[in-house]
Amino acid sequence: GAGGGGGGGGGMSALLARIDKPKKMSTMEKSALDWGKFKQGQDAAELAAMEAFAQDGYLERQAFMQRMDARQAANARDVRRKRMGIND
Repeated sequence: GAGGGGGGGGGMSALLARIDKPKKMSTMEKSALDWGKFKQGQDAAELAAMEAFAQDGYLERQAFMQRMDARQAANARDVRRKRMGIND
């Protein structure tokens, strides 16, 4: 026949089996869980050091991005000025 599913009950039981299975954990969820477990095993001084390191890294990245934005803007300005025939 045209149905090819092996009867109505098989499809429903397969659907229920899929619903009842535990949801697979995404990589991000697994990483967050692992990081949480790791932090629980650390003392307050180590946690403070990790937070300071993470914050410093963030600020350094932000400063780097600002420098790159300024450099790109200066390069774009120089290109426009050259096209207009303006030389410093």
